[in-house]
Amino acid sequence: MLNAFDLIRPHDINEALTAVVGGDATPIAGGTDLLVRMKKGMLSPEKVVDISGIKELKEIRENGDNIILGSLVTHAQVVNSEPANSYLPLLVQGCRTVGSPQIRNTGTLGGNIANASPAADSLPPLIALGARIVLSSVNGEREMQIEEFITSPGKTTIKPDEILTKIIVKKMKPGEKCSYRKLGQRKALAISIASVAVRFEFDPHTRRCSNPGIAFGAVAPVIRRARGLEDELAQCRIDNNVIKKIVAKAKEYCDPISDIRASGEYRRDMCCSLLYETLYELTC
Repeated sequence: MLNAFDLIRPHDINEALTAVVGGDATPIAGGTDLLVRMKKGMLSPEKVVDISGIKELKEIRENGDNIILGSLVTHAQVVNSEPANSYLPLLVQGCRTVGSPQIRNTGTLGGNIANASPAADSLPPLIALGARIVLSSVNGEREMQIEEFITSPGKTTIKPDEILTKIIVKKMKPGEKCSYRKLGQRKALAISIASVAVRFEFDPHTRRCSNPGIAFGAVAPVIRRARGLEDELAQCRIDNNVIKKIVAKAKEYCDPISDIRASGEYRRDMCCSLLYETLYELTC
């Protein structure tokens, strides 16, 4: 049962930013996570600012070496976007695994980021790609890495008078290797038990990797970028033994919980298995 609240529908971003001044309003877009929390009584805002009609936040565009995604871009929009498929195939892979077609058509990237779930499917690819976000208020904009934005499950550094408006991702290079893998309790509509996103440039002649990015999902309170593993990957001539040594250290980046879906020990083991399968597939 939803508690009564005032609903505001701004026509543009300036109206939306004005509506959240004072910090007593909650922005909503797709609502696939927020409405569930409101129905369960976990959140009871006095004012809800429906930003779903703001067209400028629904765009995917190229800007030099970057792809700029509005915070209202849906997962389905990413999957069907020519710029995303050309320059961000890792993100496309992650968005393709999100929920059902209805959720992919409704749920937004900005909402997925702001919800800050460690099991979110778009976040490991975004973090492995070094994505940044833009937070806007009537006082201006501030930009930061997603890793800095998310502090714990469901918690971020967003201020009460800010709205997440953009996601900035550097274009992947032609031929860059990438893969997103997740493990769930079933093949479809599954929340991740463990996931891994990997991307790097690979020279098959020297068998060396460069510009690597590795991020794990659902195995720690926040999605983690494994920078130590990235350094090792970039320093070694890749073969099966090297992959095994790197994978053995993956557990250092895992601090999983045990819940109804899986034990912490199982999550930790599966994190290593997913990384091994991914690195072997991309290099051997």
